[in-house]
Amino acid sequence: MGKNRIIKILGHIFGNIVVHKILIRHTNKPESIHHLSKETEAYGENASEVAEEFNWNDKDKIKIFEEALKRFNNSMKKYYSDVNFSEDEVFDLINETIEEFIWV
Repeated sequence: MGKNRIIKILGHIFGNIVVHKILIRHTNKPESIHHLSKETEAYGENASEVAEEFNWNDKDKIKIFEEALKRFNNSMKKYYSDVNFSEDEVFDLINETIEEFIWV
């Protein structure tokens, strides 16, 4: 698979991770936190495997950020439109997630 395809895949994975992190922080169903945490771990394992395939530069990180934000926004709008969160929180979480799995 080419690097551009992997960027899209990582963007989707990271977007899903951030969706789950936001839900953990803002859920009104505490019984869901354990399940959401496990889902986040599973996505993280997938991200680690995929991210190891290439060397990454700052341009790549920007593209991954954009893909992750797109995925996040689509998922939140479609499935969790009732959850309130700040845009800054989302940007911070996406950046943290990228830094966790991708090194320059």
